[in-house]
Amino acid sequence: MKRSPARSGWSGAMVGGWSAGFLVSLAFLMLSACTAQFPVNPKTAIVLQPGQADPLLRKIAHTDRSDTLLFFMTFSGGGSRAAALSYGVLEALERVKVPHPKNKPETASRAARHTLLDEVDIISSVSGGSFTSAYYGLHGKKIFTDYKEHFLLRDFQGALLLKLVNPINWFAIGSPYFGRSDLAAEYYEENLFQGATLGQMVKTGGPAILIQATDVTDGFIFSFTPGMFSLLCSDYDRFPVSRAVAASAALPGAFSPIALKNYTGQCHSKGLPGWMRQSLDKPDMSSRIYYNAVRLNTYLDTKTKPFVYLVDGGVADNLGVRGPLESMIARGNPRDLMKDSGFENTKQVVFLIVDAQTQEMSRWRFLNEIPGLAMILDATSTIMVNKYNFETIELLNRYAKEWTYNDKVKGLVPIDFHIIHVTFDVLPKEEKEYFQQIPTTLRLTEEQVDKLREVAGRILYSDETFRKFVRSLGGTIPPNLTIVKAEKPAPEPAAPPVKTVPVTVSEP
Repeated sequence: MKRSPARSGWSGAMVGGWSAGFLVSLAFLMLSACTAQFPVNPKTAIVLQPGQADPLLRKIAHTDRSDTLLFFMTFSGGGSRAAALSYGVLEALERVKVPHPKNKPETASRAARHTLLDEVDIISSVSGGSFTSAYYGLHGKKIFTDYKEHFLLRDFQGALLLKLVNPINWFAIGSPYFGRSDLAAEYYEENLFQGATLGQMVKTGGPAILIQATDVTDGFIFSFTPGMFSLLCSDYDRFPVSRAVAASAALPGAFSPIALKNYTGQCHSKGLPGWMRQSLDKPDMSSRIYYNAVRLNTYLDTKTKPFVYLVDGGVADNLGVRGPLESMIARGNPRDLMKDSGFENTKQVVFLIVDAQTQEMSRWRFLNEIPGLAMILDATSTIMVNKYNFETIELLNRYAKEWTYNDKVKGLVPIDFHIIHVTFDVLPKEEKEYFQQIPTTLRLTEEQVDKLREVAGRILYSDETFRKFVRSLGGTIPPNLTIVKAEKPAPEPAAPPVKTVPVTVSEP
């Protein structure tokens, strides 16, 4: 059967038109690939000068919080599991009522209910924990009304995969100047942070937020703070929160590094801080102060470090503890840092560590076969992170004891250090395994989210150091709590394991 000439001509025109349109679109996408560029961090001419207090610290020194208490929280990595656990701890702190500080003037805000969450000064976070810290830093207690729906219950993992496999994004991702983390940052910007900048977090009334990443060039911790941006001669206030979080959560392999341009030497800086200059002038290879000075000094040479490439903060410290700890160590004595930052009246220092650490539960350990490369890489990375976490907490405890001893030698009243560790390790075996096997992805079920929120408060309220600390403030922990006790090993190999029975207690 012959085709109608008219119909044949119409079909040819359609095919030709579609092909031309497709080729134009393809050419446009390829051109976009050539021009795709990660957003460049803005330069600034105004930076912090030696001896000038960091705006983040100035912010928290002049609030309705107690000036005798310095309260750190740290949120670990671990995907949405870490985000949900840290969110649950925030909820738990909000339920603990404490008296208003007696040493603060009467204000309108003092008429409101005062909780332990109101006393938090600094939150340091890495990876999955940075989603919660950044959202709380921007929105304060509004987090309790919408964070669960906006982030915890949304499938960010699936959405990012869809963006990755979308052909529209292939050419941009193929560019050497635009990576998977840049694509992720765009998604976080559109769906969670909506144009917010780091400068906006400084202007809120909440705690200082320290988002931590890892400088992949040399493994150093990179804190998104005005002080670090001053070293780069870059504008901290205008930097997007979405890109800071994307850097903090840029798991190597799954995501590409986030790049920052180093403008050092192009701003009006008056030199190095005194402690840093003294340490570099008199090198002591065994000193952590010298190590920190060398670390920061690498950013002052654009010939060797014209760009800073940042990956997941958990690579350098999966607990988020070492950033603030090293700031205290850098001064030799935390009292000097406290005095310069407006905390000279501090009598108690709290480190509340929210740890969503996983545990390798590989089934291949029971199989009579050699495990594959992926299995071994997963196991070894988990082992290294867990061992480093232990060393970090041990280091914090050691320095707390050392600082206490030094105060006593000088005839000073020692600062009380309270180190509180929220960890799945204190749970009975079956429950611990349930939480540790929740994937560290950006996707959770509502049941998993709610269980993580509940267990966060239960572990916190059961911690004896926490309970003692709350009593010292005259605070009130909600009654009828279930004490969590870790399952203890049997006294003899042949004896059955001790089964822990939850005990209901009232507020002491």
